[in-house]
Amino acid sequence: MIPEVAIAVVTAVIGLLAAGILTLINNSINVRAGVDVELRKLRLENYPDLWRATGVTSRWPRTPVDRTTLADLHQTLRCWYYEKGGGIYLSEQARARYGDVQKLIAALLSATDADKNEVLSDDSYADLMETTSALRTGLTQDLDTRRRRSMWDNRRRARWHARAADKMADRMARAKPTDDPKIWQTNTGGEKN
Repeated sequence: MIPEVAIAVVTAVIGLLAAGILTLINNSINVRAGVDVELRKLRLENYPDLWRATGVTSRWPRTPVDRTTLADLHQTLRCWYYEKGGGIYLSEQARARYGDVQKLIAALLSATDADKNEVLSDDSYADLMETTSALRTGLTQDLDTRRRRSMWDNRRRARWHARAADKMADRMARAKPTDDPKIWQTNTGGEKN
């Protein structure tokens, strides 16, 4: 009879431990869900300003980006991040893409081959356009506006962000001042945004 009592006691203890662990997990999930809802709401209030600012480098239609426009974008993004506090809501991945945009703009602005009236070359524009597009993709992922998250989707997103970081290294290498290809080119009369 004593072995039967021991088995019953051990079974009861294991059952209590399992119930306690499941309660902790459930509470953690519920708290996290509440935080996610509030964070998403704050992101929805802050992200549109960043989205609009990056429209300077739209894919359709392309707009001429001169040194002044690029410097203004650089400052607008900085203001959004620090003064308006938008940077606090970026996920780690979106923050990395934001940093990519700022680093590329700084590199393009530091190029010595531009005068005030020149615009970004087609290649430099394409690099900046792809980098700002990656940032906007990060924003949509933060908001889950285009696809719901699953375990597989999280892995896909992690791989996508790793590839975006690799591509950024190539763009930064092209942005370094060299004689050929030019980062800046003469404005051929297209409208200034």
